[in-house]
Amino acid sequence: MSQVRILASFGDGANAARAVALLRTLDVDDVLAYSPTPDHAILAELQRDVSPVRLFTLVGAGLGCFLGVAFPVYTMLDLPLITGGKPTISIPPLVVIGFTLAMLLGALGGLTGFLSMARLPALSRPVLYDPRFSDDRFGVLATCESDHAESVRACFRDAGAEELKEQL
Repeated sequence: MSQVRILASFGDGANAARAVALLRTLDVDDVLAYSPTPDHAILAELQRDVSPVRLFTLVGAGLGCFLGVAFPVYTMLDLPLITGGKPTISIPPLVVIGFTLAMLLGALGGLTGFLSMARLPALSRPVLYDPRFSDDRFGVLATCESDHAESVRACFRDAGAEELKEQL
């Protein structure tokens, strides 16, 4: 079967949220919403999972903490400067360096995760997109099998879609 992409344009977010809810009753899984402003009704209907960006941050912070402790310990063991009978590996400077690198790499990991999950920079525009979605319109893009296309169109019309575009 071939895939069909149907893009509906709405005048307000309530109709777009209703369209997403109707598509969910049809078991259409591949739904994307465009909104000029954050709309909590649409986000609630999309039922997205928690963003994995926080995992990138955690991995970056863990790696930074490990490197912030491992490199100075390696340096302390490679060039032991014993002064006044103090231990070769001193904990207080390791805490400062480990914390600093954890914050730095955690922030860089979060930024990397954000950019990769948001697919930025966008080098190409989506195939079906209307620039008005960044101005004053709401859009819902559904990808479905060609035999379900008519029911998806009917859902969009029932929700109050003002314009429909299709791509095979």
